[in-house]
Amino acid sequence: MVQRLWLCTICLLLLLPLGGCWDSKYLDDLSIVVAIGVDKDPKNDDNIRVTLQVVVPNQVSDSQSGGGKEGIPVTNYTGTGKTLLETFTSMTSLASRRLYFAHNQVMILGEELARNGVEDLFDIVDRDPEIRTDFDMLVAKNAKAEDILKTITSMEKIPVQQIYNMIKTYHERVGVIYPVKAREFIAALQSDQDDAALPSIELIGNANEAQKKSNTEQIEPENYLRMDSMSVFKDGKLAGFLNPKESQGLTIVKNKLKRMLIEIPVGDHGIVSIAPIQNQTKVEAVFRGGKPVITISVEHKAYVLDNNNSIVKLQDCGQIHWLEHQAEKIQRELILRSMGRLQSMNSDAAAYAKYVYQTNPKFWKRNKKDWNSIFPDISTKVEVNIAIVGTGIRTRTYIGEK
Repeated sequence: MVQRLWLCTICLLLLLPLGGCWDSKYLDDLSIVVAIGVDKDPKNDDNIRVTLQVVVPNQVSDSQSGGGKEGIPVTNYTGTGKTLLETFTSMTSLASRRLYFAHNQVMILGEELARNGVEDLFDIVDRDPEIRTDFDMLVAKNAKAEDILKTITSMEKIPVQQIYNMIKTYHERVGVIYPVKAREFIAALQSDQDDAALPSIELIGNANEAQKKSNTEQIEPENYLRMDSMSVFKDGKLAGFLNPKESQGLTIVKNKLKRMLIEIPVGDHGIVSIAPIQNQTKVEAVFRGGKPVITISVEHKAYVLDNNNSIVKLQDCGQIHWLEHQAEKIQRELILRSMGRLQSMNSDAAAYAKYVYQTNPKFWKRNKKDWNSIFPDISTKVEVNIAIVGTGIRTRTYIGEK
């Protein structure tokens, strides 16, 4: 009898892990949200206007199988409310299926909304386990997020997929921006030792024409999306935009650089272009005379990509060292200019406060309330070490060989 009781108990316990489908969700019941745009409501300053881009399943399947009438594989829903949760709830009346956010890839903030402040916007994003916080964040420069998400793209069927790929490519090939995930942005908004920064995207052309399918039926569309530079925040509000060079400097300091071009002037018209491909940045605070100084140490290993003059002989070690020295000067000036721009905007997007706290917690606690007046006057010291480790498949340029 006891053995039977134990056997039944064991069988019941074994049934517990088999209940893994209790919260299963079927695609036929879901509206898959792939992008979120948030703007200020033009009719009510207390509200936000949210745009959700949702996949149209039958259009995606038709385009993949090659059959059926080809249409736009996404649709947009818009709604207004005081919070994201209120707006998401109200938009349920627009969708025939339950809105499902687990596959969201991008959230775009309209510039006007970002300038007014977004610090209290993301509680539902951070709290709801169904909303993953690994999607990319962007600011719509000179535009509404709604207009960005209405733009029909030519390279990808689903517009947000093209935006996602643009972020990745522009970061990995040019280094003007770096991706920022929602969880990183929320952490920066909550931190008193770091100001947030986000990549920006811009709509070139006419917003109304950009949402027409005829816009993509041209070899060179007149209305298109373009990645821009980094936007920086102060106390949860958009402080402004860096230019491309300043954005590269921030990318380097944040140790996010994958690749960029350094153009070294040679003579009156010549240029040697090198590309750092292995990069390491170390930032720390030191104290001199009781005041913090930020030291930035950068190491690049680089390849020569282009040599359009006959002056530089890449087989000459002395000239290679000269190129390295010139590139170090260019990078040093670029970083100093970028950090100076942040200080003029009083946006600590490079997290100077964090390094000061790590070095001297007592100083930070004493001066935390006065940081806004201390930060713009902090000195920055930059050391750059560049080693050219390759020159391509030839050392000499064909220019001037005749």
